[in-house]
Amino acid sequence: MTMKEIGTAIRNTLKALRSGEFLLRVRADKYYMHIMYLFLLMWLTIMLSLRVDKTLAQVGENKVKIEEMRIRHSEKEAEIVKLESASATQERLQKMGSKAAMPTEPATVIKRK
Repeated sequence: MTMKEIGTAIRNTLKALRSGEFLLRVRADKYYMHIMYLFLLMWLTIMLSLRVDKTLAQVGENKVKIEEMRIRHSEKEAEIVKLESASATQERLQKMGSKAAMPTEPATVIKRK
């Protein structure tokens, strides 16, 4: 084949692609149902892949939220234990007749030079 024939073949192929005649020229019309089935399978594969990615992203976000809630729960549990302990100590001091009580103001920090 000469360069001129190759150029003509390429031009004809591009024209056929643009006008939609390429599949008819290569006799792909008898495989039409197979081609449609292939595109359907490709579309389903892409859609399922996107749904799986979305689900995995949501699982990751939920794991982060659960960990934050676990930390918050531990902090509140420690706070409750501290309050129960402090109130029990204050009640014992009052029963013993002591004037000591829970501080109402924050502690004063003394700075050394």
